[in-house]
Amino acid sequence: MSSTAPDGVAPNAAPPGPGADLDVLSERRAVRDTYRSLRLALVALVVLLGAAVALEAVAARCWQTSVSAYYWTGAHDPLVGALCAIGVVLLVYRSSSDLENTALDLAGALALVVALTPTGQEPTCAAATAPEVPVDVVPGVQTGIGALLVAGTLAAAVRLVVRRRSALTRLDRVVRVVTGVLLAGLGALFLLDADRFATTAHDLAAVGLFLATAAVVLLRAFRARAVSARWAGAYSAVGVALVLALATVVALRATVPTWRHAVLVTEAALVVLFAVFWVLQTIELWGTDGPRRSGPARTAA
Repeated sequence: MSSTAPDGVAPNAAPPGPGADLDVLSERRAVRDTYRSLRLALVALVVLLGAAVALEAVAARCWQTSVSAYYWTGAHDPLVGALCAIGVVLLVYRSSSDLENTALDLAGALALVVALTPTGQEPTCAAATAPEVPVDVVPGVQTGIGALLVAGTLAAAVRLVVRRRSALTRLDRVVRVVTGVLLAGLGALFLLDADRFATTAHDLAAVGLFLATAAVVLLRAFRARAVSARWAGAYSAVGVALVLALATVVALRATVPTWRHAVLVTEAALVVLFAVFWVLQTIELWGTDGPRRSGPARTAA
């Protein structure tokens, strides 16, 4: 009589022993540690960006009018590096929500555009006029954005091949199409008129970046209601703070037109609030293997 065995297991093979369980546990721990490190990386990058701006301000004994203006200062390298790394983290991080993933992808792509397309040269915080000989940024933008288009197209193609198949709602499809159109529009502007792209893309991408990150916060606040009223309330508070911070700065700018640092304060507030949201979500998901759709957290081994 021939012996039988479960599918994929040779006859008379010894059953998995304690070593197999340890291997599975080690693999699961490695996945969880990688996931946690990815989340902590974004916090560290925000700290890097803030520290570079603060140290440059201390050295100059004055503040630039925006975070982007530090591109033209000694904070150039950490500013560009941090923004590029933040963009990559947002792109590779996956949520369990298709809408959140689309917002994260848009934010990540726009963060890279913001990093690679500097704002126009302005008077330094210690001078009354802009530099007499402005730097021609077009060659650098052409190289940087051209490389980004090549890498982005390749990454998008690979993702389409290997991504998990899932049923998308009509809203998911619409948001994805709109996002694709927006990014394609930026790409078309670059290919058709690199000069105009170099002078306008930064501001457009910066506004889109903050709107996309605000969408991530608000979407998470909405979805967290199925998990925990406490976390939903915390995320909602951050979302409301984002809106109030933006409205307050706009109102102050309108009533105090001589206030030169409105953009700097707005950018700093939005970056800090998004970092607060990210830290809160990291705490919420610390004992899990990754983003969850609903239900209680899984206990970490």
